[in-house]
Amino acid sequence: MGTMQGTKTGTNTYPIIRPRNRDKFRYISKFRAKKGTKLGIILFLVLSLTLYTFLYTISDYKNMPYFVYKFIYVITQRERRNEIMLLDADKQKFVDDIAKCVKKYAGSYGISVHSPIIAQAILESGWGKSKLAADYHNYFGMKCGTKWTGPSVNMATQEEYTAGTLTTIKDNFRVYDNMEDGVKGYFEFIQLSRYENLKGITAPQKYIETIKNDGYATSSTYVDSLMQIIKLYNLTAYDSAESAEREDIMGSRQAMIAKMQSWIGKNEVDGSFREIIDIYNSHTPRARGYKLQYSDEWCAGTVSAAAIATGNTNAVPLEVSCHYMIEGAKAKGIWVENDAYVPQGGDIILYDWQDSGAGDNTGNPDHVGVVEYTSGGVIHVIEGNNGEKVARRELSVNGRYIRGFIVPKYSNNTASSGGSTPTVSGTIDALARRVIAGEFGSGDARKNALGNKYDAVQARVNEILNGTASAPAKKSVSEVAKEVLAGAWGNGDTRKQKLEAAGYNYSEVQAKVNSLTGGSSSSVDIDALARRVIAGEFGSGDARKNALGSNYDAVQKRVNEMLGGSSSSVNYATIAKEVIAGKWGNGNDRKKKLESAGYNYNEVQKEVNRLL
Repeated sequence: MGTMQGTKTGTNTYPIIRPRNRDKFRYISKFRAKKGTKLGIILFLVLSLTLYTFLYTISDYKNMPYFVYKFIYVITQRERRNEIMLLDADKQKFVDDIAKCVKKYAGSYGISVHSPIIAQAILESGWGKSKLAADYHNYFGMKCGTKWTGPSVNMATQEEYTAGTLTTIKDNFRVYDNMEDGVKGYFEFIQLSRYENLKGITAPQKYIETIKNDGYATSSTYVDSLMQIIKLYNLTAYDSAESAEREDIMGSRQAMIAKMQSWIGKNEVDGSFREIIDIYNSHTPRARGYKLQYSDEWCAGTVSAAAIATGNTNAVPLEVSCHYMIEGAKAKGIWVENDAYVPQGGDIILYDWQDSGAGDNTGNPDHVGVVEYTSGGVIHVIEGNNGEKVARRELSVNGRYIRGFIVPKYSNNTASSGGSTPTVSGTIDALARRVIAGEFGSGDARKNALGNKYDAVQARVNEILNGTASAPAKKSVSEVAKEVLAGAWGNGDTRKQKLEAAGYNYSEVQAKVNSLTGGSSSSVDIDALARRVIAGEFGSGDARKNALGSNYDAVQKRVNEMLGGSSSSVNYATIAKEVIAGKWGNGNDRKKKLESAGYNYNEVQKEVNRLL
């Protein structure tokens, strides 16, 4: 039982208007008293026009008086609604087509959120109108890199190596046959080891920030641009672990969980929490007629806003007070006065920080959150106003500080029993292959990860391993070899075991891996492989040995020579082209990698500048 120090508590009675708020109201009253005069009207119109003009240049309203912010917010939202409504048929079709493809492949590649990927396609392809997208079905601006063996096209592009400065270069881009292949290609592309941390992310902004930091894009405005697209066109409607259709999850436990997950990180510091408050205030009638203020505690308001946003208003008592939320639950017959109750995802937990730890807690409630899942005797909760942000908390079943539980009667009352991504998508065959590959662990861990698909997937696993059913369609040896190089099948004996368990011929796959990394030692470019090793592409130790196969000794020897300063003369033109292609990173990272590989950074950069 960890301490709860530093956590702001929820409102338990009618919120009190702070002195500064009373000053606001006096100001508003004086302003209204002058409205009847012509001068007042003119001043009001001028002010309104000024604010309306200014709203597109302002991104942070946190320091504004509430009534000023609200005026801007109303206008902004109206404008945004109009833009969404004016989305023409061609753009809507593009979004729907991309979303359909994303839905088909995301789950099988371990990706849990769809809206950022749809937004990437919109931004990178100009709604599918760019030449790269329209002619070559590359909707994500994916360059060939060193591992692409398919068709390519050389085109001009702009990179932002220095913040605010665009540099035009020419590079080779991947080519696909159709939209579906292009979207699938995106998921294959992000199987590179540096994108491994994208798996399991459920918050759109977190996904975008992560892929940007992983090196996907150089634009300094990439995150903001994509988030604007997501919000402007309501792309979160396509986010669901099970389906792209929002209505499929509305009114469900899973919808409640997913909404809380999507808000993780929203906070008071940057003002992003106001979105939650606005959702609560948008619903009428409000509990006891009270309008939640930005200066109020907002834990109960967060739970209520999640219920409003997901169509669960009949299941969850809407309140801004923990005390009255319990009273509302009692009236609905969904209050559990039992600290030892084991909640499931979507249940609502209330706390009392003065709990002595003896017997059932019956004190005054201080805080509230939504249970994400329970596993191994640990309750995982998502809470608003946890340290002035939406954040997760873990506590033991029947632990101290538990006041009790609200158990809503959701229209769709199913929820996964564990994991931050409670329901996983993908076909049964695809999930079965991932189970055999060891992705979902065993026992309770596998059950929790697969949720309501566990029985069907496990049955299919048993069929495949026992040979009592035809195996699912397998990937080609080349496809599996590429997955091996991306780290999907592990190394050494683990790789062999996983491949054979999945029905693949280990020797054939390994032979293809060796060929992709350069073939026989007599035909391979040892220098090129050595540079890729130094750049970190093949890892270290056994991972490097397995990836390089029969070429390992020769390549490692060359690496040692380069790092020891005994390398032969360098073709700086070749290295410079690799730099322009993005292989060596940017700034200090580029300098570090080049110097570690034995190259003269200044000479390389000079050649880069000459080529550009």
